[in-house]
Amino acid sequence: MSHAGLRRLVGEVERLGSRALPYAELHREITDRLRKVMRIDAACWHGLDPDNVLMTTANPVELLANGFLSPETEPVAARSVLASEYQRDDVNTFASLAGRRLPAAILSESTRGRPERSARYNDFLAPFGLPYEMRTAMVSRGRAWGCVVFHRTGASGDFTAEEAALMGKLSRPIAEALRNTLRFDAARRAGPQAPALLVLDATDGVELATPGTEEVLDLLRHSDPARRTMPAPVIIVAAQTRSAGRDGRQPAPLHVPTADGWVTLYGSLPSGPRDRVAIVLQRTPEAQAARLRLEAFALSPREREVAALIAQGFDTAAISERLFVSPWTVQDHCKAIFEKTGTRTRGELRALVFFEDHLPAIVVRTPLDAGGHLDVVD
Repeated sequence: MSHAGLRRLVGEVERLGSRALPYAELHREITDRLRKVMRIDAACWHGLDPDNVLMTTANPVELLANGFLSPETEPVAARSVLASEYQRDDVNTFASLAGRRLPAAILSESTRGRPERSARYNDFLAPFGLPYEMRTAMVSRGRAWGCVVFHRTGASGDFTAEEAALMGKLSRPIAEALRNTLRFDAARRAGPQAPALLVLDATDGVELATPGTEEVLDLLRHSDPARRTMPAPVIIVAAQTRSAGRDGRQPAPLHVPTADGWVTLYGSLPSGPRDRVAIVLQRTPEAQAARLRLEAFALSPREREVAALIAQGFDTAAISERLFVSPWTVQDHCKAIFEKTGTRTRGELRALVFFEDHLPAIVVRTPLDAGGHLDVVD
């Protein structure tokens, strides 16, 4: 692709990221544009938690719509992919791609022409008629915000190094589009509800669910394009928890944006039958939810610290003392924070972080200005 063509494509992705589209619609729009420059027989997008590169969502809509999967076979394929990602030493995992200089990879190249070396190929790709695979992690400033798997049938032929290079160049703008979407997709409240507990057996069947569990599961289902009975984040945490247990590691929590706030899932292995998993599901604590929201505006780590203290009501002198920096440095950070978030005052910033009605009102009117910033409405 020419430099001019690449610039046009990057510009289209950036404009999509400024439109506050729902995740599934953003995925579809980006895929449609990429189909103009490469053959894609099916695309499957995944959300990632940037804290730990765990999958938060899976969007296999095209695999189902194009007949590669059915409602009966989709859970089997999903388990195979999750096992490949978290339980086996497979090639091109999303976590490994996120840490590479080129975050896009073709299965055949990574296996040196022997894709059968991949468990994912043997258990999922080959049996379902999709022998050719290219994966890309969407990374911006070292943080992975999502990933996509492009599939081709045997008749379509394999992906090329040029196509992988193109996806590598698009990784950052797509990551920023996905990150921008988080500004609008998650509501701004972390409610006081008590945590819910879900215990799954070795096949992810429900053994125990405490009161309130179904309410949280409904939130996760509505954020899952496939609308599974058991939401993808729960299955992902279960797989990752079993894998961590076998390796003697502590499983990482998973933070998932939903239409009614952030939800955090914590997995553990209770005593009893092998491979049982206990998962605590709760509304993400406000401090953590605020940090996640601030990161969606591309604030630096220090800017996030300053913004969080502003949101808690600290003045310049108190922030200066707390962070061991000069008041002038605090003011410089404030200017950068206001510019990136589109706010003008500390009160507006606090509203952006904590008030449930403020950001939705902005979104309804004018989500982003011509420079890609929030146009705050008084």
